[in-house]
Amino acid sequence: MVPFVVKQPDPEDFLKKKCPNCFAIIGYVPNDVQSYHGTDYSGGPDGREWVVCPNCKKDITLKSW
Repeated sequence: MVPFVVKQPDPEDFLKKKCPNCFAIIGYVPNDVQSYHGTDYSGGPDGREWVVCPNCKKDITLKSW
């Protein structure tokens, strides 16, 4: 079966973030968020969540721990 669009997201459905590299304001949905979960050198939690700027292709960190 070929994938198809059921519904395009409305502009108010997007989350917004300003890119610190190129200053573009991007819109993203939760499915666009990438994440890394690991441990630091002492065994504590380490990770971050980010999206990739479609303008400059740099990572925009949303949350880190």
